[in-house]
Amino acid sequence: MKRQHMILATALLLVATAIGGAVGSGLTMYLASSFTSGTEIKEVSYEAYDFTSSWEYAAPSVVSVVALRELSQRYQGASFGPGGGFSPENNSSALTEVSSGTAFIVSPDGIALTNKHVVEDTEAEYVVILEDGSELSAVVLDRDSLNDIAILLITAEDERVGKLPYLELADSNEVKVGEPVLAIGNALGEYANTTTAGIVSATGRDILAAGGLSGVESLVGLFQTDAAINPGNSGGPLVNLEGKVIGMNTAVDSTASGIGFAIPSNDLQLVLDSYYEHGEIVRPFLGVRYSIVNPSTVLKMSLEYDYGAVIVGDEKAGIDGVVEGSPAETAGLSELDVILSIDGIEISSSHTIANALSGHSVGDQIVLEVWRAGETFKVSVELAEQEA
Repeated sequence: MKRQHMILATALLLVATAIGGAVGSGLTMYLASSFTSGTEIKEVSYEAYDFTSSWEYAAPSVVSVVALRELSQRYQGASFGPGGGFSPENNSSALTEVSSGTAFIVSPDGIALTNKHVVEDTEAEYVVILEDGSELSAVVLDRDSLNDIAILLITAEDERVGKLPYLELADSNEVKVGEPVLAIGNALGEYANTTTAGIVSATGRDILAAGGLSGVESLVGLFQTDAAINPGNSGGPLVNLEGKVIGMNTAVDSTASGIGFAIPSNDLQLVLDSYYEHGEIVRPFLGVRYSIVNPSTVLKMSLEYDYGAVIVGDEKAGIDGVVEGSPAETAGLSELDVILSIDGIEISSSHTIANALSGHSVGDQIVLEVWRAGETFKVSVELAEQEA
């Protein structure tokens, strides 16, 4: 059985709709080196950093992702009633587009990143559409079952594979609020490589997303941006003015104007590094869902610290803060405990639990400093394996 080592995180802040891989059926959030492609397809150089040069630099590496299935597989003989246009009599074996989203290429041999919910249909076939409109076959190398990230590989026998344009991941720890950014994606599943401009509105946002086939999942430490993000943009890059990726566009608050979210590039790099090393996404598993401490948390909990991660679930969604049978449960951790540090390093929006565990392996012992009801204590935890 394929190993998956995951860290669950949660928050309760907003009610929103995420930009789903299938247009019109997105997730719902509750809460709550200079880039050098070297491509032979298109060479871009620039002296000054601006929106136009950033777009010209990044756009060739952004692709649309289309999921294809047989109608008989998709609808399994269901009928929409009089005038519905589909019945068991007209089942077709032809492949039909059932969802779409966005991805971006990160290596010349065709490895690309996208959101997990864009490619969560394990029965579908996938193709990517390049900037020039050509379609190339692709497969899902792995899906991060507890984070909204997936890795694709373009498998088509095409002379361009091996010298495809690609994007470099920036260090997301260096990203500042107010920094100008571009969001690029397959808007509405129809307008490929649509770009919108904005700024980084905030960092360290925590959301709880649901609505796809994978159900509810927690996303922490996200960038918030006011760059317009539309259905179909899922999996597209959020790039800075150098054309480097600082995040992956993932969700948008449908109840507001100009509130979108992106997974930071350092989280994407962790997943890529794991795949390159192990041939699959492997992460040590602690077993807590959490929200990063913020000023509101300090006031509500009378917390003596302005850093850490609060263990918190979602009662309405039936999600516990401590995963049953996990190392965290074995160690005696509970809801509303605050993990202040791991191995002496403070936990914050710039150094999350995921970051703290990224250098560890299954079986490693870590030491947590925990705050509970006004008292602090330390506990040793042995990291385990989380199976998919």
